[in-house]
Amino acid sequence: MAKKKTLKYIFSLTLVILYLGSQGQKPYKKGLSIGGDLSKLVVPFIDTTRYGWEFSGDYEILKDLFGVVEIGSETYDFSKSLYDYHASGVYTKIGVDYSFGKHLDVLPNDKMFIGLRYAFTTFAHKAENITVKDNVWGDYTGGNIDYNWLVANWLEVGFGMRAHLFNNFFLGWSARVKIMLGVTDDRELAPYGIPGYGNAWNTSAIGINYSLFYKIPLEISFKKKDKQVEGK
Repeated sequence: MAKKKTLKYIFSLTLVILYLGSQGQKPYKKGLSIGGDLSKLVVPFIDTTRYGWEFSGDYEILKDLFGVVEIGSETYDFSKSLYDYHASGVYTKIGVDYSFGKHLDVLPNDKMFIGLRYAFTTFAHKAENITVKDNVWGDYTGGNIDYNWLVANWLEVGFGMRAHLFNNFFLGWSARVKIMLGVTDDRELAPYGIPGYGNAWNTSAIGINYSLFYKIPLEISFKKKDKQVEGK
């Protein structure tokens, strides 16, 4: 039921974005797009155990091929009957998006794309107020496991779209499948959540982003300039 509601919401949002994007379109211009993930603002109201932020930037390095960098931070903080847990870290995602919108007659400033990311994070976690149940010797309480730093990396394959709102502002969403590559093995305390990825025990995960972008008109040349040899 939840998945059906999510798909229905994505479909409705797609229609809204397409409609808004069709208003006041201007000729296409290259630019550096800077965006923020609005869904991160909603997460704490849905899942009180985690919160964070994410910003991204992309630029068209080749025709219809965009280089993308995403940087974010996420914190897990909750209490269970036997312990309190805290984890926090920063993650980075580097990859590309290929825009195939022109093949579907999408407006020039809009994007429909498929993307690939390599993501990694360094994060720390700890546990406090640990209680160990023992019917013979009695329960042990007050144990702590200090901060330990871990590393994780994964791949993301996604699909999404972005539409022009007004001036240089754009609104878009993307859905992604995340595939875990590896995470540090902590023998004292198994990680609960991985910043930017999700639950640590899942070998794959699904994520959805809703982002607002501002496009800075900017031409960057990736071609080497010919050296001019001056005659004496």
